Amino acid sequence: MKLIKVLLFLLLLFCGSPGYAKELATSATLSLIRSIEPLAIQYGEGNIKAYVFVDPKCPHSRDFISMIYENEKMRGIYRYYLFFYELKRFNSHKLIGSIYTASSPLQKTLEVMVGGKEIAPLTSISPMIEEQIGKIESVASEIGITKRPYLIIAKEWD
Repeated sequence: MKLIKVLLFLLLLFCGSPGYAKELATSATLSLIRSIEPLAIQYGEGNIKAYVFVDPKCPHSRDFISMIYENEKMRGIYRYYLFFYELKRFNSHKLIGSIYTASSPLQKTLEVMVGGKEIAPLTSISPMIEEQIGKIESVASEIGITKRPYLIIAKEWD
């Protein structure tokens, strides 16, 4: 079994204040994250896993994704697992559905979040995509995520 060292920290880029996130045990947080890992959009080739919760309309989330996009070294060190978690004030639910149903969700993510491309949101979201979004929302809520972007780093080794 792999020895897992998980470093958790809240990345409150440009905004936020401490004290909002629930305090879960590291093992509980890791277990929750692992349960939705297959739903993530992966970006980067590194050995260190970085789980990132973003909203595609959030300017801070866009800045974070742009920073990763522009820094090849960061993509070489980290493998980012991107989860879309809507900030209700941005009303991005249907846009999230559009990204998840794209033929290349990563490419669509970069077009929207880095390139500023406007895409037509879905008029209706399939039950399968709604379930995926719901699972991510449930885990994010259980962890206590209130800000975007929110970053959790997990470093694994044998």
